[in-house]
Amino acid sequence: MTLRLRSGARRGVAAVVAALAIGLALPPGTAVAADSAPAGAAPAAPAPSAVAPAGLDAKALQAALDKLTAAGAPAALAEVRVGDQRWSGASGVRDVRTKQSARPGDRYRVASVTKSMVATVVMQLADEGRLKLDDPVSKHLPGVLPYKEPITLRQLLNHTSGIPDYLDDLYPTGSLEEHQKNRFRYFAPQSVIRNAVKKPLADPASPDLPYSNTNYALLGLVVEKVTGKSLGTELTRRVFRPAGMRDTSYPTVNPFLSGPHVHGYIKPESGPLFDATDYTPSVWGAAAAVVSTSTDLNRFFRALSDGTLLSPAGLAEMRKQDGKYPYYTQGLMPGGDLCPAKPGELLWGNRGNGFGYRSMTFSSPDGRRQVSFGWTVSVPGVSGPPAVEKAWQEFLLAALGATCGRG
Repeated sequence: MTLRLRSGARRGVAAVVAALAIGLALPPGTAVAADSAPAGAAPAAPAPSAVAPAGLDAKALQAALDKLTAAGAPAALAEVRVGDQRWSGASGVRDVRTKQSARPGDRYRVASVTKSMVATVVMQLADEGRLKLDDPVSKHLPGVLPYKEPITLRQLLNHTSGIPDYLDDLYPTGSLEEHQKNRFRYFAPQSVIRNAVKKPLADPASPDLPYSNTNYALLGLVVEKVTGKSLGTELTRRVFRPAGMRDTSYPTVNPFLSGPHVHGYIKPESGPLFDATDYTPSVWGAAAAVVSTSTDLNRFFRALSDGTLLSPAGLAEMRKQDGKYPYYTQGLMPGGDLCPAKPGELLWGNRGNGFGYRSMTFSSPDGRRQVSFGWTVSVPGVSGPPAVEKAWQEFLLAALGATCGRG
């Protein structure tokens, strides 16, 4: 997720659910108006939409996206889709130094949305009978976890394992200095797991079990152990190619982004924005290393919903909620919908909080209505800057509202 992940990550997930829940009180199609931009905010650079079908209000969607950059994000990229209707938009600049306009198809680091893709591979292996979600981790990775309590693959998937987050050791204060120190270091998953599990498990009775990137570092090793191939190979052949994700990759060592992309920026407590685009992605690994686009995120969740990637039984299992923590299932985040096809029906997706990048993606259960977007500023923590937080929540509600009654 982000530079600093303790119980705050749970609050960050809950904030998304709360934003969606607030939207339930709005009439379908309502666009939420943001306050005026803060004093001194730079105007967003114009970037034309790639697609503007008659069924979606391109002007209103672009205006809502522009409020993200007016609030302080250097760039914001989005795709809103209903059936065959699609709107893609961009606001702001790829790089604050060159001022080159962002484009809708630009790539960005999607951070923890990676978890949904890794979880899909695990669910596929379960569909194939090569593992079971209730297998203990020790069955596939003997000797890796020192705990007496049996921890299952399902508990890794839905963050109910209680295993500490390895990022707490690497970024104990979430400072820019810690980011600089670790920026170009290589972190083997075995190493970060070994350091994390030196600490005790969280109390399993706690209502606030830690959201832990260590869970997915472990799942990445499980995938490699079961398949005999690298996680990157499995993601490419099992997820990226079948879903048609042409601009998506899983980097492991190369710190630089290839192809057209937006730069990501960390906003420190004082001083100018820090360009955090380049860093060795091994620090995220199976938890958050994927680079993608808004269009490819929609392609992924559509393929997840329509049977391309999982059987109906596998998808139902992936969406099954745990009573301990209903806000995160087996790699997915559920949220309330503005216009569910059936009463009580949820949206499904995920959010990503990384170094300089934030992302959000939600789809209706059948994948017909979709919103995916990303923006390029983060702070040392889960939430912020406040004006940007407000703007992304309002864009999400406006975009979801725009899909109601369409198609």
